[in-house]
Amino acid sequence: MKKIIILLACCWAYTCQAQTTDTTSRLAASYFEEVKTASQNQHIWNETLYGPMLLVQPRSRVVYANAPDSAGILKPDGAIYKGVLPKTLIIANTSIIWEGKMWSVVMWPLPANHDERLNLMVHESFHRIQNKLALNQRSPTADHLSSMYGRIYFLLEMQALKVALSKPVDQRGEDLTDALLFREKRHELFPSTFANERILEMNEGLAEYTGVIIGRQKDSIRQYLFHIIDTLGNRKSFIRASAYISGPMYGYLLYEKSPGWTLKVDSNSDFPTLISQYYHISLPKDTTGIAALQKQYNGDAIIASEMVKEKKRLEMYNQYIDLFTKKPVLTITLIKMNIGFNPSILFDLGDYGTVYPIAEVRDKWGQVTISAPGVLMKNWQVITLSASEGIKQTGQLIEGNGWKLQLNENWQLTKTDALHYQLVNKN
Repeated sequence: MKKIIILLACCWAYTCQAQTTDTTSRLAASYFEEVKTASQNQHIWNETLYGPMLLVQPRSRVVYANAPDSAGILKPDGAIYKGVLPKTLIIANTSIIWEGKMWSVVMWPLPANHDERLNLMVHESFHRIQNKLALNQRSPTADHLSSMYGRIYFLLEMQALKVALSKPVDQRGEDLTDALLFREKRHELFPSTFANERILEMNEGLAEYTGVIIGRQKDSIRQYLFHIIDTLGNRKSFIRASAYISGPMYGYLLYEKSPGWTLKVDSNSDFPTLISQYYHISLPKDTTGIAALQKQYNGDAIIASEMVKEKKRLEMYNQYIDLFTKKPVLTITLIKMNIGFNPSILFDLGDYGTVYPIAEVRDKWGQVTISAPGVLMKNWQVITLSASEGIKQTGQLIEGNGWKLQLNENWQLTKTDALHYQLVNKN
């Protein structure tokens, strides 16, 4: 199944004031100029970072662009182009091929804060060029990071990186070794899904590192990273969002050792190996003494906090299991899917799949918009929607518990038994 994974990057709170069309166009033009200026003469990647970009208002689908399209949908509007995107496109912060051209896409309104805005635009600019850099877009979920010990050892790893970053470059070896030790402990505990962390880091991690290193004031980056680590415990989910944190942390540690480190990476690279090479430390293999290290990195407080969260997680786990396995559901097979979702709030259900509390899915059968309680997806092949409150159908519009599905022609809803609905192609 061909998959196009579109991420709804929702880690920031956006603000916007009422604006006239002319004012909005001028503001969009100024944003394009910001990212163009910041990307000039960059030495992070051997490709031109600034390129075709769409700033899109999700509800109206009005789009502001820095380049024309081949179909003439985008009309000149002062220094930029303006139009309305077709309904066939899912709107999200991402990169897409549209009208024969690769575009970066950012949802409007953009962050009011200059550094947050530029960070986001540069992040999405990286996604536009990453295939040319042999850094393929692969976005699995690191499901073990939803578990108590997965979270604990990830938080300890990030704390050790913070301590390392607070020290002079030539005094970081011990803390970097400890960080890799906490990482290796996760590898031991979760061998089946651990590799997904590296895959995410070579995708979203590099994108976010690029956003941070190019989009933020150089003298503010260290404090920004410290703040990210200090507030990590408040994050609801790491299973899809961990790389947004580890990527900039490891990336900046490498940058301070060798600014051009990115020029030598590909999709098979990994941060532990890079750290060991540039900082001349050995990758840890024996984790038997790890308990004694935890206190050095706020381990007692982390463990106590995560034990409380684990109780709540198990309660939510049981609620989702009951909702998706013991009550009526609509199960849909994915054929050629596009999906938009929030990577920071996903919930792992183990062998059952992953819950996406907010999402939009488009496929050959139609389009479904999902809010709480969400949709369960397994292996990017099947989605399950709750029908516990019944299903209402008006023509080709089907509504259920927190979702609306617009069916395409030649598709229909059928009930297979007391608990199961499915979609059937009438042809």
